[in-house]
Amino acid sequence: MSFGYSQVTNEHLYNGASSLSMAGSDVAFKNATWSIFINPAGLAEENVLSVVHSTESIFGLSIFKHSQTGVGFSLPTIGKVGLSLDHFSANYQGRSISEETSMGFHHGLALQKDNNSTLLFGYSIRLQRLALGLSAGNTGDGSDGIDLGTHSSLGMDIGFLATLRDRFRFGSMVYNINQPQIGASSSTVDLPRRLRLGIAYSPYDLVWTTMGLSRSVGHLSQISSGMRYEILDGVYLRSGIQTNPNRFGSGMSYNWRKFTFTYGFLTHPILGLTQQFSFEFTRL
Repeated sequence: MSFGYSQVTNEHLYNGASSLSMAGSDVAFKNATWSIFINPAGLAEENVLSVVHSTESIFGLSIFKHSQTGVGFSLPTIGKVGLSLDHFSANYQGRSISEETSMGFHHGLALQKDNNSTLLFGYSIRLQRLALGLSAGNTGDGSDGIDLGTHSSLGMDIGFLATLRDRFRFGSMVYNINQPQIGASSSTVDLPRRLRLGIAYSPYDLVWTTMGLSRSVGHLSQISSGMRYEILDGVYLRSGIQTNPNRFGSGMSYNWRKFTFTYGFLTHPILGLTQQFSFEFTRL
């Protein structure tokens, strides 16, 4: 159960290749429909139909598979909403060790908006399901193990986003604010609760710089910083660094008509390279 707890997908900080390449420092950045996963308050800035998807190679290990899919759209009554599906699985020698699925509903709305500033609020409600495989059994390979069962929980996140003159952005996000638990009886554990704070600043139109602070209950704080630079029309270079552990990320994205393709990677001081590819389709 401890393995499943440590790999719960809602603890994943790098949602989309752009977030990975900026080392997760983008909680205050304008992320369009990727705001579904990063900060739902950002949905209030969008009025278009869009679809996003990403696949990730975690530490270069084939036993881990992680993918995310989201769609954002506007409803006449409540405004911009989003639906998401987040899936993570661990398999070894053809056997499933764990499988985690998170299905979410997200909503962003504007609390205040004028010509110079905005204050946005968003929330996410996620149904999280953890399916564990068979125990090791007498043989040790799981062929004669027992079914460890399936568990589910309902989590809620809230986020805020403030902007000033399209140059300064301030964001905050609280994950699992309702303190959800997963498991049963003596194996019940609290899902990770995390606070993220961030700022973003654009000194001129082609460049954005970001900085973030992330703290999970019972763990050390992580500080990250990133940059996005438009090197050509529709071509963006991204990079970022992170502490605890020290990691470096970079990547590029390309806008072609209604599509955006992004690649990003993130190093690790001990484990292998994590890579992610994502795309976004937007219909105006």
